[in-house]
Amino acid sequence: MQFSSIFADNRDTIGQSTSSLLMAFILLCVFAFGANGLNTDSIWTDELYAITNMGGFDGPYSPAEVVNSVAENFPDHVPLFFLLGAGWANFVGWTQFALRLLPVFAGLLMIAWTYRLAGDLFGRFAGLAAASLLGTAAYMVLYIHDFRMYSLFLMFTAVHMWLYWRLLERKSKYGRLTFVAFALSTVALFYTHFFAGILFAGLGVYHLLFGPRSRRWWQILLGWAVGACLFLPYLPVLVDGIQRAADKADVTSRAASAPELLGTLFLLLSNGSWLTGAMLAGLLAYVIARRRPLRLIKIMTIPLTMVTFIIVANELIGIIPLTRMRYFIVIWIPVALILGACLGHVPRRRLVSGIVLLAWLVSGYHYYRSEAIMNHVGSMVFTRLYPPLPDYVWHLKGKIRSEDYLLGFSQSSHVNKVLTLGNSVADYYTQEQLGIDGAFIRRGAYGEWLEGEIRQWMGDQPYLLFAFDPQDLPNSYQRVREVIESNYLHCGVVVEQPQLFVQRHVNSRLDCDREYRPIAYENGVTLVDRFAQYAPEERKVYILTGWEVESEEALYQYNLSLQFITPDWQRLGAQIDRHLYDNILPWFSAELSTEDLPPGDYRVMVILYDRASGKKVGGVDLASGREDRFFPIVSFVVEA
Repeated sequence: MQFSSIFADNRDTIGQSTSSLLMAFILLCVFAFGANGLNTDSIWTDELYAITNMGGFDGPYSPAEVVNSVAENFPDHVPLFFLLGAGWANFVGWTQFALRLLPVFAGLLMIAWTYRLAGDLFGRFAGLAAASLLGTAAYMVLYIHDFRMYSLFLMFTAVHMWLYWRLLERKSKYGRLTFVAFALSTVALFYTHFFAGILFAGLGVYHLLFGPRSRRWWQILLGWAVGACLFLPYLPVLVDGIQRAADKADVTSRAASAPELLGTLFLLLSNGSWLTGAMLAGLLAYVIARRRPLRLIKIMTIPLTMVTFIIVANELIGIIPLTRMRYFIVIWIPVALILGACLGHVPRRRLVSGIVLLAWLVSGYHYYRSEAIMNHVGSMVFTRLYPPLPDYVWHLKGKIRSEDYLLGFSQSSHVNKVLTLGNSVADYYTQEQLGIDGAFIRRGAYGEWLEGEIRQWMGDQPYLLFAFDPQDLPNSYQRVREVIESNYLHCGVVVEQPQLFVQRHVNSRLDCDREYRPIAYENGVTLVDRFAQYAPEERKVYILTGWEVESEEALYQYNLSLQFITPDWQRLGAQIDRHLYDNILPWFSAELSTEDLPPGDYRVMVILYDRASGKKVGGVDLASGREDRFFPIVSFVVEA
C-alpha cells in the first residue's frame, strides 16, 4: 500500500531531502532538551536503585549478578535495561553524565523510529509532526533524561510497531529477517518493562479487529507467542514482585480514581496546557468528522484499549497514584501517531501545524519549569530540594583526602535516606564519585531535631569538610558552626565559590598537618588511621581508630582489642574489646580510664584477633614498614 492511496487527499508534498533535513533538526533539538542538565540535575532515588542493581557501589556486576540482584531486590522489574546499563557503565564509567547518555541515545532512536513509523502509515508530514510533538513533550523529556528503562522501552515500542505493520502489510521484502526482528523485539519489550503487556493488549485488539486474515496474520501471532514463551522463565519473579508492590499499604492508600487519572493524563498529553489539549482534541474531532480517515480511526483503538486496560487494572488492585503517571507512558507512541496523522490532514496543514507546534512548545516550556509537573514523577520531586551535589563533586575532585567526611545542608533529609540496598543519594555523590563519606543536615531543623541531626551525621568523624552556600545560609548554620568550632580545628578553605564554600576541619585532639598511620592486616582488614591522647587531669586516654573491611564475613569473624601494655609486655588495667560489626566502622572513638594504673610507663596497643580461636592477626604498619601482631598507638607516663 502506497502513501498516496491511504487517503486520496493526502499526497506527500515534502521531498525526501527536505524531510531528512527537518528530521535532523528535530533530533538535534531533542538531544539538546534531553541532554540539558545531565551533569547538573541530581540523581534521584529510582535512578539510584538502577545504579545499585548494576553494581555501581560494590561492582561492577557480571550479567548473572545483575539478573540476581534485580530478581532479589527489584522483582517488580525485569533485567534487560540493567544488563545494558551495567555494560554501558563498565565502558563509559559511573558518573551521572556518562550514565544518562544511554537513555538519551535510546530517546533519539525512539524519535527517529516514530518518524519512520508515522511516515510509513500516514506520510512524511505526519512523521515529522509526530516526532516533533513527541520529542518536545515536557513529560517525555523528563524520561529521556532519566537513567531508567523508559526511553529504551519506548524505543523498542516504536521499532516493534513499525515491524508489526511491515509484516501485516507485506512491505518488507526480507520476510524472514523481519519476522526474526519482530520476535526479538517482542522479547526485548518483555524483558525491558512489564508495560509490554499493556502494549500487546492494544496491538492484540487491533490485530483481532482489523488485521487481514492471511499467513502474515498468523506469523505475527507466532512472533508474539515466541516472545512470550522466552519470557516464561522470568514470569514468576515478575508476578511475585508486582503482587508485593500491590500489597504495599502506602501505594494502595494513595491510588487515584479513574477520573483523576484520566484528567491528569489529558493534561500531560496536552503538554501541561488545557488550551493546547482542547486545540488538539478539536482538530482531531474535525479530521474524523470531515475526512473520515479509516486507518486513523482504527489505530485509535490501540491507545484506547491500553488506557482502558490500565484503568481497569488500577480499579482492581489500586496501584497507581497521581505521582506515578509514568504507568501511562506506554501509550505515548500511538498517541503521537494519531496526533501526527491529524496534523497531516487538516486544511492548510503547514500553517495550522505551525500554530499548534508553537503553542505546544510554549506550554511545554512553562510546564517543564513549573512545580506542577513534579507532582507526577514520584520521588524525583525531592531533587529540587537537594543541594547542588554535582557541583560539590566538580569542585572537590582532586582536593580531598580519602578519610575526609563531607557535612553540608539540604532542604530535605531525603538525600540521606538509605534505600533497600543500603545506599543513599548522598552516598552516590560522596562515596561513589568522591571516594569519601558524607551527609547533609536538614536546613529547617531546629531545637532537639537539629541537635539529633548533628549527632547523627557528624558523629565521631575526625576529618571534616564543612560545606555551605555563603549566599543562602540556613537558620541552623550558626548552631552547626558552634558545634564544629567547639570540637574541631580549622585547617583552611578547600573550595571558595560564590555559591559553595568548603572548609577543612580536624578533631581538636589532632593536628592539621598530621599524617595517617595505617595498618594493612593479612586478612584484608585495614586500620586506616590510629590516634590516642593521654589526659592526666581527666585520668583517661582518648583513642580514635578508623577501619575498612573488604568482606562482610570479616565483620563477624574478627574482634578489635584496645589495651594498656607495660614496657615488659604485661597487660593490665582497662581494655576495650569490640566486634568489628559492633558499630565501629568506619570510625571508633573510645576512652580508657587510667585511675587503676600505678605510676609508670605505658603504651596503648591495638590488636586484631579471630573471635573464635583468639589467634592474633598479623599486619604491616604502612608508615614504618614494621610487621607485627601488636601495634602501638601512643606511649604515656602516669606520674606518681
